[in-house]
Amino acid sequence: MKSLKKLLIISFPLVMISIFIIEFFVSKIYSTEHNDEIVRKTQFEQLKESVENFVSNYSGTVAIYIKDLSSGQEIMINENKKIPAASLIKIPIMAATYYLNESGKISFEEELVYKRKHRCGGSGKIKYLPYNTKFKLKDLIELMITDSDNIATNIITEKVGLLTLNNVFNEVLNLNSTEMNRFIMDLKSRNKGIENYTTAKDMGMMLESIYRKKLISENASSEMLKILMKQKISDRIPKYLLKEVVVAHKTGLMRDSCHDAGIVFTNKGDFVIVVLTQELNTSIAKNVIAEIAYKTYSVYQ
Repeated sequence: MKSLKKLLIISFPLVMISIFIIEFFVSKIYSTEHNDEIVRKTQFEQLKESVENFVSNYSGTVAIYIKDLSSGQEIMINENKKIPAASLIKIPIMAATYYLNESGKISFEEELVYKRKHRCGGSGKIKYLPYNTKFKLKDLIELMITDSDNIATNIITEKVGLLTLNNVFNEVLNLNSTEMNRFIMDLKSRNKGIENYTTAKDMGMMLESIYRKKLISENASSEMLKILMKQKISDRIPKYLLKEVVVAHKTGLMRDSCHDAGIVFTNKGDFVIVVLTQELNTSIAKNVIAEIAYKTYSVYQ
């Protein structure tokens, strides 16, 4: 009993010192994280002012959704304004097909045939291949994103159906303002005023869900993120960034609309950035997107 008391007398101070050290470092970590959040908040407030001043120089519409994925700080300008989606609609199409595949309604292994009726202009390389070429659905999805292939998009859209796509957009993906009303490059419908729409906020929230591996499933989100990282068009968000900076994104371009939506990965934090433009000269619009991306990236340097 005496030895036990002696042991307790000796160990008690050591225990108290250990508790003190642990509390000290925990408080230090908390203080550092708290200070980092304050700094990031201040930086984003300054960034918002800078971006607002920058876009005020242009007469067209610029819609922006930027979010720091650590602190949750956001910058939103015209974020809920519906704008013709152009090829940005291909991101929710990809997500919808992943949902339908995982729910057993379609199969990524199914082979679909490229036919004359699918042919259309614009981006992509399937148009250079002979009719009756077969593609697995999963391969068409990757072509739709990485090459922005319009024919791949139309083959997928025909397989799934516009009604099903819109139902998944709304009921599964929780996209409140994204809708697909016509096939890609259906110029006759477009000239009649039938358009596909989205918003900067819809795109941003969907990308964040992919980043956090919460869209459809962890596996689906991981695969979609990898596909977005293979994007071959780099004349907007990545334009002024260092080549080693990883960007998972999808561009959109059509007549008066020019967009880019993506996730930028940095050593000091990651962020979602979506910039939609309308009624801007294409070269100017691309530069506007690139400048806003660079301004945001600079916060992380």
